[in-house]
Amino acid sequence: MRKAILAILMLAYALAAISSADTITFNGGDSSIVLRNGRESVVLSSGASVSVGSLTISADTITLSGDGWSRVECSGNASITDDERGISIRTSTVFYDRNEERILISSWFEVDDTVNAVSATGAYLEYRLNDEHLQLDKSVTLMKDTDRGIMRCMAESVVFSRGDNTLELRGDAQVYWDGNEYGAEVIRVDLNTDSITLEGRIRGNING
Repeated sequence: MRKAILAILMLAYALAAISSADTITFNGGDSSIVLRNGRESVVLSSGASVSVGSLTISADTITLSGDGWSRVECSGNASITDDERGISIRTSTVFYDRNEERILISSWFEVDDTVNAVSATGAYLEYRLNDEHLQLDKSVTLMKDTDRGIMRCMAESVVFSRGDNTLELRGDAQVYWDGNEYGAEVIRVDLNTDSITLEGRIRGNING
């Protein structure tokens, strides 16, 4: 009993060290604290979740570590939701650096962007929250809902600027839309105007 009480007090103290302007709220079925010579960590498990501002991350296990508990590492049935930004992500592993405002995912993921009517899948993702920049890699498929049907974009690498609502596709880049097919070394798409620009060796099949 004394150990359990001590663990709770230490956990409260550890999280209180975070500035009130950047408060983390959390819950989980189990928790533990490791105090190891400057390598302190808080481990939440059994259906854990952590919230920072409008961002909520849930996973089977979540570990908080680093200066000011800036590192959030998640594994097992991980999901990210941000109602303010209008984005959600499902995957199995997540690393979130609160200082750099950067999310890294090195496992299969699914992204839903309700603001821009975009969904995407791939196997590696870097998401910079401060400038709404997403780098998607490894067999990326991105779908955009348009007035003329679904635009399907495929490439090995896709840069998605949510702020500008633009795409840059590289590596076997292909776009299928409105009955037409486009392929090129580099394809740029303006999702606001549905304009498509092809660069390098290009190919296509356009219905007249």
